[in-house]
Amino acid sequence: MLEFIMRVKVNRYRVREIMADRDINTFTDLARMLGISKNQLSNILSDKFNPVKSNIQQLADFLGVSPSELIEQADEDE
Repeated sequence: MLEFIMRVKVNRYRVREIMADRDINTFTDLARMLGISKNQLSNILSDKFNPVKSNIQQLADFLGVSPSELIEQADEDE
């Protein structure tokens, strides 16, 4: 049986919009508020990184949105 695995990525532009709505100015500020390093947040938001479900959930919970608002399908060639 073949299993289809869809690669997803966090839409960093959507995250930026939500941050602006919540008066969070920088990704450094967001990382600090989440209790993670800026490098960890950069990895989560990177187009090259396939984020773990729990990371997306934590980010969505903190920002007060659904995880589906933060993710999009990654291009096949990424």
